[in-house]
This record gives sequence, structure tokens and C-alpha cells, in this order.
Amino acid sequence: MNAIGGSASAVQRTIEASMRQGSKALRRLALIGFGVLLAWLIAEVALRLGFEFLPPRIQAELQGVRRVPWSDERIVPAFPFILDRTIQVRLPVGLRDYPVRWSDARFQVDTISVWDGHEVGFRSAPARYPLDVMTFGDSFTFCWTDYADCWVTQLAQRYGNWFNAAVPGTGTAGQFALMQQIVPPTKPRLVIWTWFPNDLKDVYDLDLLQGKTEPLETPPPLNPDLEPVGLGQFSAVAHLIYVALTPPTVLTPYQHYQTVFVSDRPLLIRTTEYPHADSLAWSANRYGLARTLEIFDSARRFLRDEIGAELLIVLLPTKEEAYSAALSATLGAEYIESIGEGRRAIIAHLAAEGYHHLDALPALRDAVARGERVFYSFDSHLDASGNRVLAQLVAEYLDREKLLPSRE
Repeated sequence: MNAIGGSASAVQRTIEASMRQGSKALRRLALIGFGVLLAWLIAEVALRLGFEFLPPRIQAELQGVRRVPWSDERIVPAFPFILDRTIQVRLPVGLRDYPVRWSDARFQVDTISVWDGHEVGFRSAPARYPLDVMTFGDSFTFCWTDYADCWVTQLAQRYGNWFNAAVPGTGTAGQFALMQQIVPPTKPRLVIWTWFPNDLKDVYDLDLLQGKTEPLETPPPLNPDLEPVGLGQFSAVAHLIYVALTPPTVLTPYQHYQTVFVSDRPLLIRTTEYPHADSLAWSANRYGLARTLEIFDSARRFLRDEIGAELLIVLLPTKEEAYSAALSATLGAEYIESIGEGRRAIIAHLAAEGYHHLDALPALRDAVARGERVFYSFDSHLDASGNRVLAQLVAEYLDREKLLPSRE
């Protein structure tokens, strides 16, 4: 009996010891789990609070993650483009302090309509009549800066009554369609219309959407960023882990972009793996060029016949062209020259037909030579300094040609 009792006691002690060890192991696992969850929570909060200080690449990856799990609001709201079969895309009316985070460009947007009931949202002060100037263009005239830094805003403070009818994401064809809608009722004395090289493909894209052309050769598509899925929709950490472990969908073997340093400043520029996306090597761009010349001629006749307005066309270069002196060793002078083929062809046509027109490239190159930034480091748009250069260039032309009386 004693032997049996001793064995039972030994078994019980063994069981108790095992339970104590198991309990300690569970506590350790619980502490480890709690530590992991706490570290995860701290990382989630830190990534959101410190979002503005993260590298642009990380910001791009995280922008679609929800700001808080119980809301559909993203860390960075998607740019609110609405497909429009007439003008290509539009923005809604009534945006208020809408945050835009486009690479290293950061600003907020308000939008209004040109008159009650018009469905396109514009980034402008309300129209005041008699209207002196209406501006048309894409994001370079909408301005990828704070509103006060926009070249249109700067000029509107000096010359009469202005309305900015630029719509980002549109090209020359869509802008002319918009012009035909809103110019006759508002009757500006002068229309200032900007052009950027990617407008060639935008013209082709809208005509393709409207069934006016067959598909033509275009540059290789961009490899898309991964949108958050599953837990990554709610967790920034989970999405970064997913991105690190999941190879992105590769639409093309091309790299598209590279970063070079100019005077210790990084610049994101196109690679030379294939012809530049804005060159005339692509049949879609050649189609866009022919259509652009037709559209400009039609627009000048329309403005003169409908309301007797003057037209000034301002042609803008790419970042690679503005920084050509510093980039020619990397990209090659011939490659950089190819980017401007469309712009030079348009200038030749405008000069031959007696248009009011401006080529902004020399002024922007001079500003770069003086040490001004002009373009963002990573984004492809003019920054605040580039907008100042453009405002001064246009102001000098307005004064020289006496297109508008100055209020100064």
C-alpha cells in the first residue's frame, strides 16, 4: 500500500510540475503574443502619425490602407477622377480641402462649378464679370501646388477677372470640348491654353474611347502598385509584409524610371530602355499631333467667330528637357531632343499661322541654370518655383503684346 501510495504521490507531483511548467510556458507565450501585438499596434500608429515623413515609395504603398479599421477612409484619399466620355475625365464639384499626395507633391484642393448645375469641378475663384481671362489645360494649369502658388492664381491677382477651367487628366481634344461648353456663355476676352507633351497621347486616348480611331502603338504600360487586400486593407504593417513577400504583377520588363542626382538633389526621370513616352516614335503620339494641330486651328476660329476672343497657347516641356544640361550625359542629347519633337512641330505650325504662343522651355532651363528647382524631385509637375517662372513668362508676354491691361 505504501509503495502504491508513494507511486501515486510521485505521479501527482509529476503532473503538478508539468502543469506548472505548462502554465509558465503559456504565460511566456501570452507575454510574447502581447508584446508582438503591442509592437504591431505601435507600428500601426507610428506609420500613420509619421506618414508625411516616410519615403515617397513607402507612402505610395500605404496610401490605400484604411486610416482607421472602422472607416472606409484611406490614409490618402484616391484622387477623385470621374470618367467623362466628352472631356475624358473630370472632378466633382464641391471638394473642400481635399488632400492630394502625389509622390512628393502635397497640397489640398477645393472645387467649384463655373455656374450652378455645371458638373465639372474647377479649382478657381468664382467667375466675375466681365470676364477677362479663362485658362484651359491639364494638371499643369490646374496646378500641382498650393492654390496660392499656382501660376494662374498669381496672374489673376495682377490682371482683371480670371477663371481657371483646367482639368487634370485631360488632353487637347477634351479641353476643346469643354471650351465649347463654357466659353460662349462666359465670354472671356482672352483664352490662355497650356499644352504638355503627354497631351498627344491624351488626344489619342479620348478619340479611342469615342471610337474615332483604331488602336495604335503606345508606350509599355506601367507596372501597377499593389492595392491592399485582406488584412492589408486595415493594417499598414500587414500590407508592407504582403508587398515584401508578394511579387508585383509585371506588365512589362521595362523599369520606366530611374533616379539621378543633380547637384546632390535626386531627380526621378524616364529611362532610355525604349523611346520616351512623349516622343513621336509612337504611332499614337503621331496621331495625337495631327489631331492637335487641327484642334488648335478649330479652337482659334471658334473663339474669334463666337465671341471675338484672343487665344494664347503656352507650351510646356518635360522635366528631362528642363534639366537637359545636367541629364544629357545620362540620357543622351539625342534622346532628350526626341522628347520635344511634338512641341517643336506645334510651335512651327503656330508660328507659321501667326498664333500668340509661348515656348516655356528656355525660361525654365534658365531658371534651372540659376539654381532654381522648377520641377519636383520625384513628381513630374512644376513645383512652386516653376510656377513662379511660368507666371513671370506669361506676364511679360501679356504686357509685351498688350493682350490685357495690368491693374498695377
